[in-house]
Amino acid sequence: MKNIVQINPYLNNKEFKNIFDVTKKTYLTENKETIKFEKRIKNKLKPNFITTYSNWTCGLYACLKILNLKPSDEVIVPNLTFIATINSVLMANLKPVLCEIDNDSLCIDLNKIKKCITKKTKVIIPVHLYGNSCDMDKLIKICKDRNITIIEDSAQAIGSKYKKKFLGTLGDFGGISFYGNKIITTGEGGAVFCKKKSNYKKLYELKNHGRSKKGIFKHNSIGFNFMFTEMQAAIGNEQIKKLDKILKKKEFIYKYYNKNLKEIDKISFKKPTKNCEPVYWFSNIFVKEKTKLINYLKSKKIQTRESFFPLNEQPCFKNHKNIKNLKKNYPVSKRIYNTLISLPSSFDLTKRQLDYIILNIKSFYAKKYRN
Repeated sequence: MKNIVQINPYLNNKEFKNIFDVTKKTYLTENKETIKFEKRIKNKLKPNFITTYSNWTCGLYACLKILNLKPSDEVIVPNLTFIATINSVLMANLKPVLCEIDNDSLCIDLNKIKKCITKKTKVIIPVHLYGNSCDMDKLIKICKDRNITIIEDSAQAIGSKYKKKFLGTLGDFGGISFYGNKIITTGEGGAVFCKKKSNYKKLYELKNHGRSKKGIFKHNSIGFNFMFTEMQAAIGNEQIKKLDKILKKKEFIYKYYNKNLKEIDKISFKKPTKNCEPVYWFSNIFVKEKTKLINYLKSKKIQTRESFFPLNEQPCFKNHKNIKNLKKNYPVSKRIYNTLISLPSSFDLTKRQLDYIILNIKSFYAKKYRN
């Protein structure tokens, strides 16, 4: 058996041909192909307004930046997420506030979030980790009652729904990532969603050097270059056509693991949040013997992946003066990090490969617990 990687993008000749056709036109910066891509995402996910960005990290920063907040204003983020979430807050010169995650959803714990809210709280960023969500109705009510902005970090959740509406479109802002390991990819890249046209205009200006359109040299505001490219859009316009097919296969992979591993009492799976229809970006299992199982599978040429490292334990944030709640204990975040393994989850996984992975997991537990 050849090496089985944990995740691969699903690309074929259609993407390659589209890139070739676009490059022949020689206009390679954001143009018609990008507009087509944005329209296709809008038709699929139904946001009010959308603009593409060079990546979702910049997009998240932009959502924060256009709110014109003060450096003392606070932004609540979950303690278990990819570091880009909190880095965007720091880049916007705001004060991140860490909040524990929920053991079942792996998303921000809404029972603990109220203790994190102060008069300075201006934004909450729920991260839809691994395609699942928190109770969005409850979060929306919390924020509406206190005039707090919601920015949904849906980087890993394209196609996920809450009460039949796509995640990323429920809050004031939201966004998805097209990084190379995401459900669909453009290599790098992201899309930013918002409810109001006025915010859309600000988001576009911010990514376009502070101007409302290209080719003019009087700038209404200070902006940056966070533009998309036609080559990214060329890939994206083929990838978006494959989205339903990819999601269906990833659900099959997750359910196949679940069906064949659920009888092992040392392995557990998480259930989705009520009212959420998650996508299965990665197929995750939870075990006490994480490191030993990872190493065993590696010896069998099976690549896995650990969870994100808790933010409060990140070496780069040690004694960081601008991060609130850094010194608190986060037992759930730590437990999830110590037990979560992401199994191979690529679209092109064959049944033979899946059976081989499952056989070796069963073999590991048979050897470990054999009398």
